[in-house]
Amino acid sequence: MKRVILLGALLALGACGDESALPRVRALSPKGANHVGAGYSPDGARIYWWEREGERWQLWVSPADMSAPKRLPLLSRSTGDLVWSPDRSRFAVGAAVATSVPAVLVLDTAGGAPRRISTGEALEQPIAWHPDGRRLSYLTATGGTIVTMAVNVDAGTPVRMVPDETRPHIAIWSPDGTRMAINVIDRDRSTIWLADSVGGNRREMTTEGFEALRPPRPWSPDGKAVLYESRRTGTRDIWLLPMDGSAPRQLTNDVRDDYNPSWSPDGKWIAFSSNRGLQSDLWVMPAAGGPARRVTDDALPENLIGWRPGTSELAYTTGRTSRTLWTRAVADGAERQLTPDSIEMSGFNVSSRGQVVATFDRGGGVIDFALMPLRGGEPRIILRDAGGSGATPWWSPDGSKLAFESDRGGSIDIWVVDAAGGAPRQLTNWPGSERRPHWSTDGAEVYFGANHEATFGDVWRVSAAGGAPTRVTHSGRVLSLCFQKWRGSEPFAQVLGEGPNSFALARIRSDGSLQTLWDRTPAGCGAVSPTTDSIAVTVGGGGGAQVTMLLPINGGPGRQLLEPGQSAGAWSPDGRQLTYSFRAGSATDLGILTLADGSTRRITTTPASESGTEWSADGSTLVFQRSVPVNRIVTADLSRLLARRP
Repeated sequence: MKRVILLGALLALGACGDESALPRVRALSPKGANHVGAGYSPDGARIYWWEREGERWQLWVSPADMSAPKRLPLLSRSTGDLVWSPDRSRFAVGAAVATSVPAVLVLDTAGGAPRRISTGEALEQPIAWHPDGRRLSYLTATGGTIVTMAVNVDAGTPVRMVPDETRPHIAIWSPDGTRMAINVIDRDRSTIWLADSVGGNRREMTTEGFEALRPPRPWSPDGKAVLYESRRTGTRDIWLLPMDGSAPRQLTNDVRDDYNPSWSPDGKWIAFSSNRGLQSDLWVMPAAGGPARRVTDDALPENLIGWRPGTSELAYTTGRTSRTLWTRAVADGAERQLTPDSIEMSGFNVSSRGQVVATFDRGGGVIDFALMPLRGGEPRIILRDAGGSGATPWWSPDGSKLAFESDRGGSIDIWVVDAAGGAPRQLTNWPGSERRPHWSTDGAEVYFGANHEATFGDVWRVSAAGGAPTRVTHSGRVLSLCFQKWRGSEPFAQVLGEGPNSFALARIRSDGSLQTLWDRTPAGCGAVSPTTDSIAVTVGGGGGAQVTMLLPINGGPGRQLLEPGQSAGAWSPDGRQLTYSFRAGSATDLGILTLADGSTRRITTTPASESGTEWSADGSTLVFQRSVPVNRIVTADLSRLLARRP
């Protein structure tokens, strides 16, 4: 008995020792806040963040301790990173203000209205300022590809940073502006190149084809090396590419993903995110190589912001959106909670047999698939550790199988598992990514999107029993297949538009051709009506508003279904009603539209956000997700941790 007590005491002391080894942390955001997209000014004296305000996001800035916050004159439909000029007098940001597509805006820190400096109508995001403080680089989707542009912010016309590169790419200047690192995406290969300051004298620095730069600062502070991520081992690791011509060096090598690296201000340390230990935490390691040291150790996921310039503080956001699954009786509004608060649920799908599959997030990129009946009951796990993609599996038409995407085989591939359980079967095995599987009407085939042999992506199909995939489209412009309950053999997809708008909605005909249904303004994916003659889709409207249109599938002008700001959800099985979502203060609520008379009624009024509606097969029950987001900005003082001997 004494030995047991002594052993317990020793274990307790060991646990205390481990905890004391972690750095001291300080929460900057108040309890219950939802602050996202934060970052520091170049001198570390100020910090910015986004906070939800009604239907949009408000941009804030304050001293680094978040005292005396100041509202900036920018409300956006999306959040984007701020890129500060070297002299800290202004910054650039990607924000969706006039339309639903982000454009590059510049604001003076002294005050004044935002000023747009880009000229296109496509999606745009700033990357970095040149060290001269006059030029700014940004990404844009134009001409069927993704390119990096540069512009003199005070007076100039945007030009390509790499004039003769037609493949999708991102280019990032070195700290002194004399060179640039370029991440080139060539079909299903992604490699790192080095060029001079105007994009000339390019040479390929990596050849594996699994490499990716993470802007805005992959360069070391002295410009002698570049950090990048690689999946050559099957999971993401962090590598260092010296600029002296020597071979790349692998810095991390764990069975889980290591990603999002960030240089310390003195260039001696690298902070990164990792899923090792079956949870998402932050780690640091010497830039010269050596053992990694843990910064955080808890079940809450952390999102690395970066080092505060001039200090040994590391900033990150931490929190979790609490998501639970609910049902609601259409007749009387009675609600039932299907999943407990203790389980983190990230997605769901309803079968024709009244079964619900839900994805349970155990942390650290570990996802389980669980089944439960609509009437309630204990969830039954049918697949543990389904992979790191996190996408929800999709039911076959007869409710007997589930198709899903997963990186459990190394790259992201398409898999199938029986609803009764058993080992999953791998349907694709290419080095690129295959995503968003959809069943054919008869359940014999699975459609999916892939960047295999395509600039952005194409649609392929494969037999559910296995075999060689067959290519359906050949445009290379497919961005994403649209999730929906299929009521016809032809899928729909969001594609890169050929006109000025970045995103268009297209029907994929049986011969592989694309029939554009909407490209006048940016379009999302849509929900096909039960009669299969029309599709409800949310598109960009005037003044940056979102508008839901009902478009005839065989062509035609269509008509507006809902008020601006209301987004279509799911059709009832009889096609007489359509769910929709809308912003209500800082939350999202649900409503139902009756097609016959155009009347609407609100069905949720809670402080939480409701989303992702699906109907039961008989139309008597709605299934939806209820979530409460919490995200706080935290800093960790790493001075003691970094001073400790390995």
